[in-house]
Amino acid sequence: MARSRTGRPLRRLATAAVGLALAMALGQAVPAAAADPPHTTIAIDRAHPFGALPRDFVGLSYEMRELSTLCTTGDCTGNFDAHKGNLVALFHNLGRSNVRISGNQLDRDTLWVPAGQQPPNPLPDWVKDVVTPADIVRLNGLLRATGWKAEVGINLAHYDPALATDEANVLTKVLGPRLAGAECGNEPNHYAGNGYRPAPYGFAEHLKDWEACAALVHGKIAAPDLSGPTGTATWFGQFTQAAHDKIDMLTVHNYTGATTIPQLLSPQILAKEVNDVAPQLAAAQAVNLPIRLDETNSAVGGGIAGVSDVYASALWGLEYNLVLAQAGWAGVNLHGGFGVCGAPLFNGKFQRYTPLCAANDADNQAKIYKAMPLYYGMYLATLMGTGRFLPVTVSTDRNVTAYAVRGRDGRLRIAVLEKDDTGTPVPLSLSVGGGSGSASVLHLTGTSLASADGVAVQGATVDRNGRIKPGRPDRVRVNHGTVNLDVASGSAVIITLDDCD
Repeated sequence: MARSRTGRPLRRLATAAVGLALAMALGQAVPAAAADPPHTTIAIDRAHPFGALPRDFVGLSYEMRELSTLCTTGDCTGNFDAHKGNLVALFHNLGRSNVRISGNQLDRDTLWVPAGQQPPNPLPDWVKDVVTPADIVRLNGLLRATGWKAEVGINLAHYDPALATDEANVLTKVLGPRLAGAECGNEPNHYAGNGYRPAPYGFAEHLKDWEACAALVHGKIAAPDLSGPTGTATWFGQFTQAAHDKIDMLTVHNYTGATTIPQLLSPQILAKEVNDVAPQLAAAQAVNLPIRLDETNSAVGGGIAGVSDVYASALWGLEYNLVLAQAGWAGVNLHGGFGVCGAPLFNGKFQRYTPLCAANDADNQAKIYKAMPLYYGMYLATLMGTGRFLPVTVSTDRNVTAYAVRGRDGRLRIAVLEKDDTGTPVPLSLSVGGGSGSASVLHLTGTSLASADGVAVQGATVDRNGRIKPGRPDRVRVNHGTVNLDVASGSAVIITLDDCD
């Protein structure tokens, strides 16, 4: 049975995308045969723009260890280096955005050592890696080269006021305007369970710890970095009310939790992704502070092989960014790591969901990274530009969703995702209003949802230098405000109209 829904601001609906039906294709979009009645119709309401898609929405997240050149296990080669490898180009592809560097390894493993001092010998038993001002200087070089900003963590679990003061001063002095926020600690709602603090450890106890650390930071502060959503919405709300005048940006973590491809791309998971963190978004909006989901991905524990590291994750990543931007979030940071693709980390764990990784050990040492399928979805999300969202009404009998943005450049862009894997194209009729003319179409394609092979944007892949140059867009006719095209199953398209009036 066909279903019809209207995309509205997510304050009113759980998610506009759940009710939207937009076509994303594995192949090329071509004009639909006139005799074939459309299975999917989409109407764009240009009269009621809402929300915003900011320039720095699509971000990345990494563990603190990635900064280190000294660790007790595994390799620490000092990543975020503008002078080695291809990371500058890979960051450039995503525009000027936000990278968050913190994670579990911040509080559990990382010792800050000031300039001119040697690490303790022996190191404390809990220390697995060391970060120094030289690592922040190296990070600053990457940020300067790419126009990105960074959130960087300060160890709160193993708190040392002198070391925290030194790191806070270095972050402010070295990064300057490129510091999006210093973060005191990571996921403090797990401190008791991880043995960092005696139980009970809740909001009141954490606030005292956090205020001691935050008082040392003279630059921007991001907080509270709670993992969500279970059991933390109340804590987050209390923190927001108590500390909103001391911080510049609110942050929270969440992972989708899907275990299969059909589940990952289902309307139910899409709605859950928005609903799970809706209380935190509402709390941020109540105090007029931006909020980033600054550690997140498709599944907990490094992701799931055959789900988080295949083409389905590209479609998921594209939509995940757009649905949360439409809801009112200021940004999303997809978590990952720079190691060898598919290889275990120093602690035996895997990062199947990482957007970037090295093809082999030699490339890892040279800091030459390849784009995983998720990266392509993130990249396509940035091609929606910046601007305001428009309501979308969709009628479909397929797993189709859509998003529309009125760009600051005057263009109208519509992302259509077709998330089935049936092999049957979807005839699409898109009502955009206005007169007649033409529109351009870019395609996100792949071999199959369950494969990591052949993922491309308009036939282009990320090369060894980290660059991607999509082919010339397809052109389709706009007849009296309507676009008709066929969209392949299991794919996505971005349709762009030059005239947004």
